[in-house]
Amino acid sequence: MKFGIIFYAILGILALFIGIYLLQYFILLSIIFFIGAFINVVFIHKEYSLHKNDKIEYDENSISDEVIVKYSRSGRIIAIATYSIFVILGLFFLSGLKLKFNGTVIVVLFILLGFIGYFIFKIISQVRKISEIMISINGKGIQIKNNARYLWNEIQLEKIIVKRLVSRESKHDYKPEINYLYFFHNDEKIEINIDDFDITDYQLSQVLKIFRDRFNNSGVI
Repeated sequence: MKFGIIFYAILGILALFIGIYLLQYFILLSIIFFIGAFINVVFIHKEYSLHKNDKIEYDENSISDEVIVKYSRSGRIIAIATYSIFVILGLFFLSGLKLKFNGTVIVVLFILLGFIGYFIFKIISQVRKISEIMISINGKGIQIKNNARYLWNEIQLEKIIVKRLVSRESKHDYKPEINYLYFFHNDEKIEINIDDFDITDYQLSQVLKIFRDRFNNSGVI
C-alpha cells in the first residue's frame, strides 16, 4: 500500500507542477494536468480506504436489516475525471481548428464533435452509476440490480471467490486477481464481479455469513 501511495503522490505532484507551468501558455492543457493531479489524489484516498476498510470486522449488531452495495464512488470520480480529460483534449483541438469550409475541415470538425460527444455521454453514464444499486442483501435473500430477489432457501454455497487472469504470452509471475460474489440458485451458477463496488471482498464475505446465520436461526424453511 505504501508504494502505491508514494507512486500516486509523485505522479500527482509532477502533474500539478506541469499544470502550473502550462498556465501561461495553454490554459486548456494546464487544466488537463490539474485534473491528472486530482485523479492521483483520489487514487491515494482509494488505496488508503481499501486498506483501512479491510480491517473492519462486522458482527450481528453492526449490520442493519439490509445492506446496499453500489458502485465505488471514488471509482466513478476517477472515471468522470478521466473522461473529462478527453473532452478537454477535444475542445483544445477544436479551438485550434481553422474554420475554412472545405471537405477536410468539415470531416475533422464532425470527428472532433463526435469525439467530444462520446466522452460527454460516458461522463453522464458514470454520474448515473453513482446512485445505482448493484446488490441488495437482506433477510429474504440477495438481489442483483433490478432482478428478482434470490431467496436464501434457494441459495447454496454463497461466498467470495478469486479468479486470476493468466495470459500465455505473459512472462511475469504477476497475475491480476478479480473478486466475484459466487453462489448457486436452483442449480444455476451466479457470478458477479465486485471489484468496482463500494465494499471489499472481505466485508462482503462477512455480510454474507451474517445474513445466512440470521436466516438459519429464523427457522424459516
